[in-house]
Amino acid sequence: MATLAVSACAAGDDGSTVTLAIPKLPPKVMLEKLDLNVPTDLSIPDGAGGDGGGETSLAAAPAFNGTQSPDDAARALDCLTQAVYYEAANQSDDGQRAVAQVVLNRVRDRAFPSSVCGVVYQGSTRSTGCQFTFTCDGSLNRTPTATGWARARAVASAALGGAVYAPVGSATFYHANYVSPWWATSMDKVATVGAHIFYRWRSGMERALAFRQPYSGSEPSVTGRAGGGNGGGEMTYAGMETVGGVQIYRGAVTAPVASAAVATGKPGATAPAIAKPTPVATSSAKIIRVGGGRGVRVYRGVGGPASGDDLSDQATID
Repeated sequence: MATLAVSACAAGDDGSTVTLAIPKLPPKVMLEKLDLNVPTDLSIPDGAGGDGGGETSLAAAPAFNGTQSPDDAARALDCLTQAVYYEAANQSDDGQRAVAQVVLNRVRDRAFPSSVCGVVYQGSTRSTGCQFTFTCDGSLNRTPTATGWARARAVASAALGGAVYAPVGSATFYHANYVSPWWATSMDKVATVGAHIFYRWRSGMERALAFRQPYSGSEPSVTGRAGGGNGGGEMTYAGMETVGGVQIYRGAVTAPVASAAVATGKPGATAPAIAKPTPVATSSAKIIRVGGGRGVRVYRGVGGPASGDDLSDQATID
């Protein structure tokens, strides 16, 4: 079996250290696990998709050249601006350029949709599997600042106009520097830009997938799930239940959208106000938001029962 260029250590029967190779996922299985497209003609030897040796000819991305109608061009700019803003609003200009480059690299990669909006919103209609978290965690409820949106739009416009951010090369993945996703060890690290670490496919998969798909020029009208997150917007409340003296308010997965402007994240867009249930009065009650964007709020009074669950890694207290 082919293995990754990483290992784990375990103690042998005699107390010595034994190095164990970690199995590598075959290319097709890896694409499926990532919820990506698996081209029907994809042919990559199992050992070629994960080898880290050897340089490829894809050290840098080609300039993005898209032929579009005015409407498609406008949608592409909106979608790429959203990705830059919601993924990297607090990053430097280079940090934003790097994110824009990854989106456009994906457009030309056979594992992804062949449009900018298709790439940005890939998986957003599923309960799991959105490729860019902001499209399904409620971040779109958060109205962009005018200054931040203008800066993100300038970066997106330059990228769509052919500007290439070469330091991330052919990267199609990135993650924040405080997390460690399972797929990172199966890819080649390209660069660290700001708070993000960027990766590209390894040799065999890169040769089979990267920059081998033409841009379609057609941008779908797509929207994400605009509600249920912790991005500052209102949630639709599905109801309240009391469990052991603890009042739990559950939010619906999707909140109503007032206009197309909300779904596209344009400045000035506002979602309709949703009335929040009035919590039953408790002594010195605290609000605990559980699970980030999962839409659950727990109101716990001082005299309420203690929870046996450890929620320290997924709850914040107001």
